[in-house]
Amino acid sequence: MILTLIIAWLVATTCMTGFSYLFSTILNENFKEPVLLTDLLGKVFHIELPVWVGWLVHYLTGILFLVLLIAAYSLTNVDISVLWGIIFGAFLGGIGIVMWKGLYKLANTDPPTHTRLFHLQLIIAHIFFGMGAIGVERFYDAYLKMWL
Repeated sequence: MILTLIIAWLVATTCMTGFSYLFSTILNENFKEPVLLTDLLGKVFHIELPVWVGWLVHYLTGILFLVLLIAAYSLTNVDISVLWGIIFGAFLGGIGIVMWKGLYKLANTDPPTHTRLFHLQLIIAHIFFGMGAIGVERFYDAYLKMWL
């Protein structure tokens, strides 16, 4: 079970990040969460940070979001489905928007990107997060549970 959670965390966060990087490339904008986090945290602490700090914070936040997803699943007792992954992923996107707004306020700076587009991207990216986590859980149930 722990291995499945680790895989779900890595797959979900990577799906989300992959979408953000693709969306950034297509629109020629910087919606790359690890890069933005590095910049913002540097402003908060008044130091220049290496980009790996943003990656670390981004993936650690992915753990928090996976815990929220699991808690919501446990509390609602609904069947894990594609629709549930989409709905809860969008909800996580809303939480992400609030977190980013707080970070920008803490850093005392304006977002470097188009805010509405960034927020839309966050919601879609977190839908990818939800779908990635659901996909791992379903794969585990269908193919791996009997072996582990």
